[in-house]
Amino acid sequence: MVTIRRAVAGKHQGQPGQQLYILNWQKKAFLSEQMLNERTAALNQLYRAIVTSPEPLPDTLFALNIQDRPMAQSWSYARPADPNATKAGDFLMPHFAFWAWPLKYIGSMDRALTAITEIEANWTFHAKIAQAVWRGTPWFNDVQNHDLRKRLIQVTTGKSWADVQALKWETNGQTAGNGLAIEDFCRYKYIIYTEGVTYSGRLPFHQACRSIILTPPMAWMLHTTHLVRPVFSSTLLQTEPRQGPPHQSDRIKRAWPTDLDAGDANLVMVSPDWSDLEATIAWLENHPTIAQGIADRQRELFYDGGYLSPAAETCYWRALIRGWSKVVESEGGEWTEHKGVRWELFSLGGF
Repeated sequence: MVTIRRAVAGKHQGQPGQQLYILNWQKKAFLSEQMLNERTAALNQLYRAIVTSPEPLPDTLFALNIQDRPMAQSWSYARPADPNATKAGDFLMPHFAFWAWPLKYIGSMDRALTAITEIEANWTFHAKIAQAVWRGTPWFNDVQNHDLRKRLIQVTTGKSWADVQALKWETNGQTAGNGLAIEDFCRYKYIIYTEGVTYSGRLPFHQACRSIILTPPMAWMLHTTHLVRPVFSSTLLQTEPRQGPPHQSDRIKRAWPTDLDAGDANLVMVSPDWSDLEATIAWLENHPTIAQGIADRQRELFYDGGYLSPAAETCYWRALIRGWSKVVESEGGEWTEHKGVRWELFSLGGF
């Protein structure tokens, strides 16, 4: 976790402008390469939003958390979807991939969006591969559904409608022999989304596709997840949802209280044990106009609507700074008496 100070617009050392200062930080020796990359990416995102702001931003002090799970009174990548589990101090920040994700098959959001747009320009929805695609690590699950990925592989093994594979990691986890470039998921009609220990950073990339995301009810919210408009598989199949956790638990009902008609949805939520996944895909294949509508609404909202663009991301960071500054309470005068290390210097990596 990193504590940051952002200075107001105005004169600082004789120069006008707004600056980012680091007050406290975890030493590099105690961070994995991945965590160091995530911290650097997040601070670069924030710095870009500050120095390009057309209007002054308020002075503020905050803690930046790059762990999967949110921490009290800090900025985090995810928060619980269940409003009863969300704390007042949980503030969402954009995922680090909006700057860069140094995996061979991802890169950065803007690179991926360009590649996805090229695919979408050349593939109609009905021309896409009529399978549900997934790649991932089977053991990487939330404690509330610890068999999620293992069960997915069991349900889809040997099925003609599925291209589901556990990643075969190579070179110390840097690449996977059966991995897919993130844009290549958009070549499929159906993309399976699974959360990990908490969220999965792949979600915004998949939302740029004119494809249908199939997922159990999401337990974690990223900064754009509130835009999801789900239809439940039980609505499509006209079946009664099974009673009791985890299928219709109180937690799920609180997180996703509204079940839309398929004509308004941009995502499909299936049973958390994947028991109706095959039937749901068969239903969508038998109702191609409805299926295309769900896929179209997703791409039109998230990509055409600009929610994944650098402009929207920087705008969100600025709104986050303004909103946080109105409610934060700091103890002592450390952040005004000690200016910390300017980000330009800190970013060179000597700290």
